[in-house]
Amino acid sequence: MRNIVRAAAVLMVAAVIVGCGGGEQQPAKTEAPAQPVFVAQTMTVPAMKVASIAKIGQYGDVGKSVSDLMAIVQTEKLAASGMPFGLYFDNPTKVKPESTRYEVCIQVAPTAKNKADGKTGFAVKDAPEMMVAATEYMGPYDQVAPTYEKLYKWIGENKYEAAGPMIEWYLSDPSKVKPESLMAKIGAVVKPVAPPVDTTKKAEEPKKTEPKAPTKK
Repeated sequence: MRNIVRAAAVLMVAAVIVGCGGGEQQPAKTEAPAQPVFVAQTMTVPAMKVASIAKIGQYGDVGKSVSDLMAIVQTEKLAASGMPFGLYFDNPTKVKPESTRYEVCIQVAPTAKNKADGKTGFAVKDAPEMMVAATEYMGPYDQVAPTYEKLYKWIGENKYEAAGPMIEWYLSDPSKVKPESLMAKIGAVVKPVAPPVDTTKKAEEPKKTEPKAPTKK
């Protein structure tokens, strides 16, 4: 009887061990993290007065250019508002990095007088109204290219076309935020695609008017 009880106890312990994962288990399947859904929209950026610095060089130097701009704005005692933003005029995949053109800007009071310094590239000027297709971005500023690819694909699929420079609003301070946590809004100046011209319709010929008979007096 004791042997039977002992054997039953051994079987119970073994069952508990197996049930609790004591036996050899298959490794759990890990699923790839879900990719965030890409969301973009168009918006109108109003005309404004800006202080800016025009640069030629690597887009990765934009952080230093923003610092240079803010230092001049402070020296000039200009009342700045909003977040600094950059305008990028060349495609870095087609233009050498040392030759790409860009400009960093920040809005200033509309009463500020326009000026331009050819040596430093600093200027105060009027920026026109722009229609922009934009999306949110988080990560190092020099790794934004894949997000731009998605944005330009969205632009084409939604019947817009590029009509100006790329534009980025810098929502984080790179001196205080880690590169992987930097936040920005990126966009491109666009316009609606013009409808195709219908070449199948012939231009209407002008109607012929017959001369009127002279009236008898």
